[in-house]
Amino acid sequence: MVIYGLNTTPLRTEPLLGVPCPSCATPNKLQVSIAGRYAHAYWIPFFPFGKIATASCTHCGLSLQGKALPEAAQEQARDLKKQTSLPLWTWSGMGLLAAGLLWASIAGRHHAQAEAGYLAAPHPGDIYTVRANDKATDYSLLKVVDVKGKTVDVVANEYQIDNSHPLDELNSPAKYSKTPYPLTQFELQIMKNKGQLTSVDRPEE
Repeated sequence: MVIYGLNTTPLRTEPLLGVPCPSCATPNKLQVSIAGRYAHAYWIPFFPFGKIATASCTHCGLSLQGKALPEAAQEQARDLKKQTSLPLWTWSGMGLLAAGLLWASIAGRHHAQAEAGYLAAPHPGDIYTVRANDKATDYSLLKVVDVKGKTVDVVANEYQIDNSHPLDELNSPAKYSKTPYPLTQFELQIMKNKGQLTSVDRPEE
């Protein structure tokens, strides 16, 4: 369940000089408080959502907000809102999201470079994730057992699952065929380009 909504945080409070309370008529007892509103998800602030002004009387406890403020107080409240900045932490969620996207982008480029290196210089033990058939949801593994120049000998995993990252579930010696067959690096690159080979892993690293 996603928990999200709006929340407020107090920013500043100043007296409203020269404005009597509209309820008890006591002079100089009104004060205006500025609060910042922000959107949150799982209680993490994501972005600010404006400011609100609330006037309260310290004598009788009257509380007024927005257009309900006395006309003489509304201009002071507007000026105070303009002078009050929203804290940077109300952007925390957007900052975390941007950092996460940046990390994912860097990690993705690093993984792509590593995969290209693994294909160019294969080692025994390398594992290729491949589409088991024409269905995009079925995946299996090929494991390199020997490297002979530009050719690798691989054994096929005898299982397939509906998971594009089957390494943890399928990479068990008992699940591979005992009969290897050759694939050239050129064939592997064609499989990669066509999307038939979706990932290259070197578990030893």
